[in-house]
Amino acid sequence: MEFVGNQINLKSVLATLTVAFFTGRIELFNGTFPAAVALITVMAAVSTVYIYLVPVMAAGMFTFGGTGVDFYDDLMAMAVCGVFFLFFHRQRFTINQRTAAAAAAMILCSCIYYGAKDMLYLLSLQTMIKEAAALIIYIRVFNTLAKILFAGQGADRISAERMSLSLSIFAVSLIGAVGVSQVVFPLWLLFFTTVCYCRGLQPALVTAAIACVFSWCQGSSDSMAFTMVFAALVVGWYCAGLLEGRYRKTVLALTVFGVAAVCLPENVYGAAAAMAFLTAFPAHLLTRIWCSAEAKLMPQTCPQQDVKLFAIRRALRRKREAFLSLAKMYSAGFDNRQIISYQFQGMARVVDGILDDLSGGRVSSDETKGFPPVPVGSASYAFEEVSGDSCLSFSFGHNKQALIISDGMGKGSRAQAESRLVVVTLARLLEAGFDVDVAMKTVNAVLMAGSSGDMFATVDLAIIDKESGRAQIFKMGAASTFVKHEGRVSALKRPAPPVGILDGVKLEYIDVKLKKGELLVMVSDGVTDCDRQDPECQWLRQRLSEIGSRDPETVAELIVNKAAEKYGIRERDDLTVMVAAI
Repeated sequence: MEFVGNQINLKSVLATLTVAFFTGRIELFNGTFPAAVALITVMAAVSTVYIYLVPVMAAGMFTFGGTGVDFYDDLMAMAVCGVFFLFFHRQRFTINQRTAAAAAAMILCSCIYYGAKDMLYLLSLQTMIKEAAALIIYIRVFNTLAKILFAGQGADRISAERMSLSLSIFAVSLIGAVGVSQVVFPLWLLFFTTVCYCRGLQPALVTAAIACVFSWCQGSSDSMAFTMVFAALVVGWYCAGLLEGRYRKTVLALTVFGVAAVCLPENVYGAAAAMAFLTAFPAHLLTRIWCSAEAKLMPQTCPQQDVKLFAIRRALRRKREAFLSLAKMYSAGFDNRQIISYQFQGMARVVDGILDDLSGGRVSSDETKGFPPVPVGSASYAFEEVSGDSCLSFSFGHNKQALIISDGMGKGSRAQAESRLVVVTLARLLEAGFDVDVAMKTVNAVLMAGSSGDMFATVDLAIIDKESGRAQIFKMGAASTFVKHEGRVSALKRPAPPVGILDGVKLEYIDVKLKKGELLVMVSDGVTDCDRQDPECQWLRQRLSEIGSRDPETVAELIVNKAAEKYGIRERDDLTVMVAAI
């Protein structure tokens, strides 16, 4: 025995039962089941308790009852192997000895079964050779997977290529065990396209080749379709390589789907569903899931390094988008040397961040911890056709989340354009790695350079550290921010002019420690100005203390509704509220 057993828990039992059932359904060469015999041969070496897999795999075989598939000889061979290795479990058989014993049992049981029915003439030497070859392959595959799952450090001796090949054969076989061609091919398509996206072209082509061989072993005539899909993977990979971000995955999926739909029109709806799922599934989650699986099944392939490199690539794409946005703004006619100076300062700090990431520190720790985003809700009310307020919440950097509210000068579309420019530019710069000081000075210079001096907007920016709970609140002409804790409400304010008025910004911020259960409430000046007889916004404090809900969307909507009500028939300003639940 080449590896030791492990303690069985409920999750492992349920997973093993599911795998065993579908393994019993892996049918090749028109009526042979070598995978079932191979699995019991390998699992009996892990622990004799796995003898219970025999009836489970038998149940999988019996699902072929009435379809004309004769599985009783392999059922006998599986039972014989299970009983044999159960009684002789103290013998330390090598994997080659177990393989020989399983092959002998399979051949002997076939001869006995067909001989008892006087149908020895139905036995095909060619089929028996094929089944024996498949048995040898599946025993090697299951032996490798068992080492990975049960041997602990012993798995370090297995090469990454062998692991990857075994996992691919296993995954393709389990999908093929479904038995419904309209489902199997789309699932194969989804699987090896995902492999192509996460691991590269070569592993995907290997997986697709395995699917082709498995399909041939099941007697399918889809070999030409798989060959065309091979070509689609290559073409899609190179086309997608010319793009960045989400478009790369979309182009790859569309190319593969197009070829699959032409080759197998009867599976077009399943293929469309598979590729739509791949395209819609967030790229970062797809990569995280894949790397988590590698961390469990292929530890020596350094999945943490994959996560780190993925994070760096994603950060670089964000920086590229920010620089392109800046270039687009400059091409609109802005001519200000300060803007260019700020841009170079920001780029220098971005490069510092990249060097720090590549040296091995921050990205890997942040990406592997995966601090969840702070729940944020917002509500707004426009008293004209469009609102002059803009707001945005996003995660960036290392464990940071930003909330921004900007109120453009005046009302209507022009105010909206100004506030939107501020919000989007700040978001792009912060995501690209610019610090707040340089980002705010850049926005201020852009607003001053883009008008005759009458273009400005307020900025209310809160940056929350999701790990420590500390928040830095920057205010440029913005209204007060409120913090609710256990029914008590406090206000945070700091006077400063809006951006776009003065040449040069003196940036200061309020530092506050947010505790679990608190609500951070940011509002535009339309909310604080709704009752001119109450400049301290006592009505808002009271309303917040009365609200029992902690749902950010609900709290934001209740505040906006109350502010709109207090305006009465007076001329009203746009209202925007953002609420973060810590």
